[in-house]
Amino acid sequence: MKMAATSADSPGRTARLRLVVLGIAVLATAFKLWVAAHTFGTNDVHSWYSFAEGVRLFGPVDMYGHPYFSLYNHPPLSGRMLVAINWLVDRDVANFLFLIKVPAVVADLVMAWLVFELVRLRRPVVEATVAAVLVVCSPVLVVISGFHGNTDPLFVMFALLSVYFLVVKRWAAAAGVAFALSLSVKLIPIVLVPMLLVILFRLGVRKLLTFTAGGVVVFALLWGPVMLNRWTEFSRDVIGYKGIWAREWGLNQFLVWAEAPTGVTEWLIGPGRFVVLALCALLPAYIAWRRPMVFSPAAAGLALAMFLLLSPAFGMQYLVWPLAALYFINFWAATLYNIAASTFVLVVYTYWSSAPIGEWWEARGQLFREQDTVLMVITWSTLAIAMIIGLFLLKRRNGDSRYESDGGDESGDGDTPDTPPPSGNEGYPGDDRHQIGSEHHAETSG
Repeated sequence: MKMAATSADSPGRTARLRLVVLGIAVLATAFKLWVAAHTFGTNDVHSWYSFAEGVRLFGPVDMYGHPYFSLYNHPPLSGRMLVAINWLVDRDVANFLFLIKVPAVVADLVMAWLVFELVRLRRPVVEATVAAVLVVCSPVLVVISGFHGNTDPLFVMFALLSVYFLVVKRWAAAAGVAFALSLSVKLIPIVLVPMLLVILFRLGVRKLLTFTAGGVVVFALLWGPVMLNRWTEFSRDVIGYKGIWAREWGLNQFLVWAEAPTGVTEWLIGPGRFVVLALCALLPAYIAWRRPMVFSPAAAGLALAMFLLLSPAFGMQYLVWPLAALYFINFWAATLYNIAASTFVLVVYTYWSSAPIGEWWEARGQLFREQDTVLMVITWSTLAIAMIIGLFLLKRRNGDSRYESDGGDESGDGDTPDTPPPSGNEGYPGDDRHQIGSEHHAETSG
């Protein structure tokens, strides 16, 4: 989105637009909560209800390894979340069908604010506003958070919150806690570890140790009891999880269509997934190495996009992984993916629900029809386009001498943020960079 930076991006205007974002996000949240209260959801809700009974019987630590509606393959925070939900259900605060969806819905609200704050670091505040609104109002999030019944939006929110704490606030301990909580929801954000280490390396040993301390506290409280008491079951069902049998997505599906040897697809699902993880983790970190405080939000988007793009496993809820962070790379590429993924979601869930939009109650997962597969290919292709654009833009900026060290505090322990890049056409090709207003500097100097 080409929006010239002007003096109109003042602290007062930024504050007003932030309120606009939060107001729209609150309205979107209210709508998602209404959807959550008036629908059942997908097969995953049956699974979570079964897991909640497991928490009652075995507790959040010893629940691993027991038979449920489906495999319990969630990190330790999920069990604690179910304890809280059971407590609320027992006191007639709300029913389980509603409460299991609330964490994801609330995560979307926080995510809207994070998109606004992280996009405006390097783009005009109007663009940040539009990006945040498009994320929080995306049909992908309305369906996945308000209807589906899973925790993917929650881990994305905590992961982006960690990036925000490091890049904007320089709160290393809070970033460590947020990132550990993200990993305690799903293991997917492990793809961001090398990029976060790049940031911490530039901030200095003290920040690295503080970040580690914050994470260790969370791991000790949540992971420690599980690893001590149920390590075998946890390592098998959570760390060793390879995804469901239906893999109608991306590379795996293309290999099936190409009638590739079975050994190739088995390798991709098995050892190959670690190669995918390494590539998706290390390449964005390498790109962000020169100026991590400038490139890290975009590198986070690139890592999440690449991981979904190349993933040999798939579930419809996975579509939320890169949705918000793609806006840190390029507005139009992110919006293209948003539109494609939203169309894909609405068509598939309408089919699964056997009812038109607005009359859904329960969606029973099924294999894709031909039209669903076409939409999958389109969505995958828009994600590939966004990844290519991200690689091109980040590589171009990395190779531009104008983005060499400009007085920021990337190598020490201080808390002074990077000097913003110069205004004019010096950022994304065809876009205008802008100076961040004095309000941002006041926010990030502490």
